[in-house]
Amino acid sequence: MQVFLYKMNGNKLVPHDNGDIIVIVDRIGVKVFNKNGNEITNYSFSFLGDESLLLEKLNELEKITGIKVDVNYALAYPDIKSRKLKLNQLIGYVFEEYVFSILSKYYKVERNKKIYDYLHGIKIHNKPDFIVEEKIAIEAKVGDYNNQQIREYEKKFPIGAIVFPWSGNCKVNKWICFYYFIKDPERLLKWIDFYIIK
Repeated sequence: MQVFLYKMNGNKLVPHDNGDIIVIVDRIGVKVFNKNGNEITNYSFSFLGDESLLLEKLNELEKITGIKVDVNYALAYPDIKSRKLKLNQLIGYVFEEYVFSILSKYYKVERNKKIYDYLHGIKIHNKPDFIVEEKIAIEAKVGDYNNQQIREYEKKFPIGAIVFPWSGNCKVNKWICFYYFIKDPERLLKWIDFYIIK
């Protein structure tokens, strides 16, 4: 749980060190209280910078997928760096849920299955986003990805893919990269079918 101080400026909440509005963020959501401890339910946060660009991406993704999230979870943070990080997390969450919803319609899919603890005594990444039919690993990414993580997954799953909602920058050794998944999921499904039947 994190607690931040805000003040009301017009009808918008603005971060302020001596503010009389208390904003509480936890894993469940956001709660806002006035100085008397009464909960405020009708509120909105003022922008601190270019959050609108990420909000547009999130809104686009929500419309296409039908998966909704509370943006106040991100906008409640009083600094632009944290807001961008949290907005990217929300975008990632919505996209991952969407990829799962598509894959699970057609295949047996395991989520975040632990594939090993250590490799040569070194702790490593061990939970691919999805394992399809026990043989194909899929990672859903909305931005940068960790090359080391993918290389570690490739050791266990030589057949795998990184899937992006839009364009991306992707270079892998054994796996394949799929762009614009939200517009054309069929490409990934046909690729998976090929390796399942093979």
